[in-house]
Amino acid sequence: MHSPQTYREEARTKGVPEHAIDLALSLALPQAELTPSDKDGGVLVGRYGGLPSLPEGVEWDNGLDLVASVDCAALPQDACNLPLPRDGHLLFFADRTDPDGFALMHDSRSVIHVQAGTPTTERTLPENHFPAFAPHPLYARTFPSLPMTADDAVLPHPEIRRLYDEYELEYLDQRLPQWDESLHLGGYAYSPQDPPIMGSSPEDEKGSWVLLAQAQFDMPDDPGFTACVFWIIQRDELAAGNFAAAGLVSISYH
Repeated sequence: MHSPQTYREEARTKGVPEHAIDLALSLALPQAELTPSDKDGGVLVGRYGGLPSLPEGVEWDNGLDLVASVDCAALPQDACNLPLPRDGHLLFFADRTDPDGFALMHDSRSVIHVQAGTPTTERTLPENHFPAFAPHPLYARTFPSLPMTADDAVLPHPEIRRLYDEYELEYLDQRLPQWDESLHLGGYAYSPQDPPIMGSSPEDEKGSWVLLAQAQFDMPDDPGFTACVFWIIQRDELAAGNFAAAGLVSISYH
């Protein structure tokens, strides 16, 4: 959403009572939207696409393509709801050949944190590989995000779900996230299908997964199909900086 106030004003025009609006806004989380545009005070925080630069001895699963590299030190401290590293670079990789699947790939290297000051070299693509995403700068702005009706923040809670359904709270946000050549950090998942497991409590059997980042891109081998990719991680692994434990979820739509 643009802001809590714009959401409240839109909801009031639809006749939504204040207690339902308050409920929706109480669930809002900050989300960093990293896009190619620096308008409206966007802060330069990284790069979309290109080839990965990695330290010696760090393996790159070159079946995965670099989607974005984020300079953690450049991110405003309140850019999102996650305790991200305060320095170094986070590199996000995804599979452009298999648009559907869910794997807790603890050694997948779908997210790599390169410590600040570590010497790196740019890797090269193997033969017959898709060209890398065209590189360009990414600029960050923070917006409040709201959960979808099927999100874990809503689905298990009968009263919250009732209000979400009755007043269509999910659909009152008039701002559409930007997806082209962009990356979103933290917040809630936006998905054409049910979102991946998010927001579970530490006691939940689902393992307390949180959304680390998400992106969308066209599938090179499947014209007309778009892949939605979600990088997720358990809270304790994120706190420990163990990004090798991140999972990668992919959903495709036409």
